Amino acid sequence: MAAEPPALRLRPPGSTGDSPPVPRLLGGCVPLSHQVAGHMYGKDKVGILQHPDGTVLKQLQPPPRGPRELEFYTMVYAADCADADLLELRKHLPKYYGVWSPPTAPNDVYLKLEDVTHKFNKPCIMDVKIGRKSYDPFASSEKIQQQVSKYPLMEEIGFLVLGMRVYHVHSDSYETQNQHYGRSLTKETLKEGEHLNECFATAVSKMVPIIFDSPAEQ
Repeated sequence: MAAEPPALRLRPPGSTGDSPPVPRLLGGCVPLSHQVAGHMYGKDKVGILQHPDGTVLKQLQPPPRGPRELEFYTMVYAADCADADLLELRKHLPKYYGVWSPPTAPNDVYLKLEDVTHKFNKPCIMDVKIGRKSYDPFASSEKIQQQVSKYPLMEEIGFLVLGMRVYHVHSDSYETQNQHYGRSLTKETLKEGEHLNECFATAVSKMVPIIFDSPAEQ
């Protein structure tokens, strides 16, 4: 297991002093405010929370998904891991701090992960499902057909936008889009989509000077 997480702010990125109070739940945790897709606390039984130390808590799903995800993080972040591919993969994953359970529900297990947005004041966030298949290798033919029918283009382009949260500088506010927006995108609108462009506009404007000021890798 990785070392203890650094002390981080609990206030969600993008919130202000005038933001309404956030209800505290298990062990002083709060719903993850900048989640844009997936199971959300208050709507689903399994939701994502934010721990008082700033880390993200992702509750394990029922078998086989939950145990498989736990095994993956345990393997990648094992102290004695010597696999070159897994060590390289670590660079692109949130840091893993083991598992956590609330004192009142010790059988509820959560993955304790780094909040990768904690360095940003106004993060633009996009949840993207990567891959040409959105179903389990052992799924039934009915399940496969159900998943494919949701967004057939995914088998061609290899990804699906599940949701996004775009910060508008001029109004100092956020705009959100859900999975219905992602599934409405075509190959043409993916290239010219207004919301997609806005999501990256601020980030690109800040990143370009850094890129050009850095020495090119040979």
